[in-house]
Amino acid sequence: MKKIFAFLLTLMLFCTALPTFAAVKAPSQRTEKLDLTGINEATANEAEGWSFDPTGDDGNPLLVLTDYGTESAHSAPILCPKNTKIVVNGDCYVDNAVLGSATNVISGTAGGYLKIEGIGTLNVYANQYAAYCICSPMGVVTNGNHLYINDITVNCFGSQITSTNSSKSCIYASHNIEIRNATVNTTNGAIGIEMQGRYVTGANPPETDWNQLLIENSTVNVQNHPNGNLWSSAKGLVANMGRITIAGDSNVTISAGSQSIYTTICLAITGGNVSAVSTPGSTADTNAIVYVKRMDIGADVQSVYFATTKYPLSKAYYCQASGTSTLADGPVMEIGTFANGTFAPAADPNNNNLSTLKIVRDEPAVTTHTVSFFGYGDELIETVEVEDGTAAVAPTVDRTVQTGNGTFVFYGWNMDFSNVTEDMEVYALYTLLGDVDLNGVVNSTDALLVMRYSMTIISLSDRAFAAGDMNGDGSVNATDAINIMRSIAAGK
Repeated sequence: MKKIFAFLLTLMLFCTALPTFAAVKAPSQRTEKLDLTGINEATANEAEGWSFDPTGDDGNPLLVLTDYGTESAHSAPILCPKNTKIVVNGDCYVDNAVLGSATNVISGTAGGYLKIEGIGTLNVYANQYAAYCICSPMGVVTNGNHLYINDITVNCFGSQITSTNSSKSCIYASHNIEIRNATVNTTNGAIGIEMQGRYVTGANPPETDWNQLLIENSTVNVQNHPNGNLWSSAKGLVANMGRITIAGDSNVTISAGSQSIYTTICLAITGGNVSAVSTPGSTADTNAIVYVKRMDIGADVQSVYFATTKYPLSKAYYCQASGTSTLADGPVMEIGTFANGTFAPAADPNNNNLSTLKIVRDEPAVTTHTVSFFGYGDELIETVEVEDGTAAVAPTVDRTVQTGNGTFVFYGWNMDFSNVTEDMEVYALYTLLGDVDLNGVVNSTDALLVMRYSMTIISLSDRAFAAGDMNGDGSVNATDAINIMRSIAAGK
């Protein structure tokens, strides 16, 4: 009877808990375009993973995505009002294949900016239907019209270029693009990251008047591999009317086609690492891997590497106004060839028809010194190489050494090696254990000195202290005095 009652009670508890279980649901897929341009009050769909407040970002629109879509069930494209900030939490998946049409996947509205940030990962797909993955369209020139991608990981998957599909850029903005403290990966598309820019009128306007594609303290990886031999259509970073700046601790890697980096104004690399190893469409100047008006290389650059992989005589780098380019002190530029994993500088470094350009930091040669450490009996223990002006690290030596003449204790080294400026031979120093007065004999006088030290009547040198520390506990006291007397009595 008790067993039946227990079973019924368990069943009742289980049934009571069922509503709780049913309330926990996986995110649902959104299958209709999320058009936020006509929404004037805060709204949300928790099941689909989004919330929108038209004034949530200091009076401007705020869209929060939390696990919008899943890896197996992508959600529909999003159209934002101008000046929208998108905050991404968790892993979000947005795909125009959900609509079955070439719809821009995440798009702002003309006349304003689009900001994307957050602690999550935004995965954007236009690989089945050719469209922009992320788009900040043409707007009013005077407002700056930026696309900001900050403090987030963004993965964009564009459609592959084929003979029948010209594709579109993975990331596009009509004016400035700023990528800061972010990781951005683009795959295929006509262009990895494209800024249209605006034309600046006037005679020789300053470069700062032109729009800018900025990558700062970010990792950017552009992989653009067209179908067949359409390499002239596959591009990496493009500023059609503007400049490109790569700054801070950035790492930019591009594998595309002709014009892997293209700017009509200036390519400024002020820090980090940049690599463009690509296949050009032809040997023409306009099909160089890196095509710029001019290039500035800053002192904090770690490495720059441009190389072609197809035409031996094609250009890794073409500069329209090379005489105006600058190279800061520190980096060193070489032009040459690259084959079988080996770079060979050109005989004439001014020859810009070769297939590889390499810029690396000219690190000063490191001066080192040899420091040899010797132990008891001048026996070599260790030899180390130490950079000039730095400290050597001493090896561990035996604290005590037993000999026919008694026990000897280590108390230091014969010279200072905290600032090594030349080759050195350093010897370990030993003294007779118990010989506190350092006269070469252990007797009652030494025990008396220990007692007087323990009563703070006298002080001891480092050597005398080591000799008096009979038990090696780091102190000299009455116990050590007794041990000295015992040693004398034992005839040691």
